[in-house]
Amino acid sequence: MNKEFELFYLERFKENLRDFPKGNILRHERPDFLINTTDGILGIEVTHVYRQMPDGQIPLQQRERVRRKIIEEAQYIYDQSGSGPLVVNVHFDFNFCCKMFDVRATAEKLAALVVLLKNQSRTEARRDEIPIPGIALLRIIRPVKSASRWSSPFGSFVPPLTPTQIQCVLDRKNLLYAEYRKTCDRVWLVVAMDRFRASMFSLVPESAKQHIYSYQFDSAFLFLYNRLDEQQPPCLLRRR
Repeated sequence: MNKEFELFYLERFKENLRDFPKGNILRHERPDFLINTTDGILGIEVTHVYRQMPDGQIPLQQRERVRRKIIEEAQYIYDQSGSGPLVVNVHFDFNFCCKMFDVRATAEKLAALVVLLKNQSRTEARRDEIPIPGIALLRIIRPVKSASRWSSPFGSFVPPLTPTQIQCVLDRKNLLYAEYRKTCDRVWLVVAMDRFRASMFSLVPESAKQHIYSYQFDSAFLFLYNRLDEQQPPCLLRRR
């Protein structure tokens, strides 16, 4: 997870955690952030838990990166054509993925198809008329005045998160705890999930919240970034 994503999830975590410590958030490495509080320096490490995939299947996070790259390049190519800003949704098949060296060619085909649809005053194209295997639907939602906005919805069955998955994340981070403590007095771990990223979204059953975990951090939280009307506070993980 890069620093921008880490900061994004920390800011959302801060907004939803009552009594989050006051102080400037400083970027750091191991742990990711430091806060100079009245009780000493608090270190915060932000990590994530990805959905598990069956053996042999391409991880969802890799598929997301490829799709995001295709969409970004296709939007850029389209915008350079001067055809006017659009809101576009591209619905890939669940198992769609391609090599990175094929991304540019795929993006060019996608941008050309959107130009064609716009010129024909059409709002969508389905699989049998899309010259890109693995795309089921392309939809132009509406024209906009300011800037184009392209996206690729990623719908699928959402599995429950298990205590074993959470403990695996804790075990991995526990190995670095002593190093984190070299630069701070206390260390929190934030395990982030994201309702809007398929690879980072799972249902969180009550059994996972109430499970007794093993970790060395002063506190460890599970935080699901969600829709505003469904947002819940971070869950403090119980420990032995």
